Amino acid sequence: MIGKVLNLPFKVLGGVARAVQANESKKWSDHAARDAESAQAAKGMDLSVPNDFDPGNIHVDGSVATEALSNGCVVDVSNNPVRVDGVVHIPFSEVGIRIAELPPNSTVVIIADDQAKSDRVVRFLRHRGLDETWSLRGGSSTWSHTKDR
Repeated sequence: MIGKVLNLPFKVLGGVARAVQANESKKWSDHAARDAESAQAAKGMDLSVPNDFDPGNIHVDGSVATEALSNGCVVDVSNNPVRVDGVVHIPFSEVGIRIAELPPNSTVVIIADDQAKSDRVVRFLRHRGLDETWSLRGGSSTWSHTKDR
């Protein structure tokens, strides 16, 4: 009898704790749904870097890109990607989100239809610690000429 009386407050507290936990869970699931909606509404992650960041020389020619195809990684961030075996396509708007897909200790060459776009991606990746990241001088048109040889 005394045991039942002593356990009564714990049962009441347990019920209250479960109610509070359910309420908190609902609140956080609402936040998750809101965050998912805002992520879908956004057109990608911001790739800006501080103005005082100096990435050094970021341009390479087609021969380095061809070598990176076999020994490293070539990433096309164009809207209309090139169709070459081994070239990874990561849309420009997804680079910040998919950065973990890039090999950290190998040469990565970025190609795009616009030189400024690939330069921006390289600055962003170097700022995030991928120092062996390069922009193909001339962009996709250079890549097409390199692969035609």
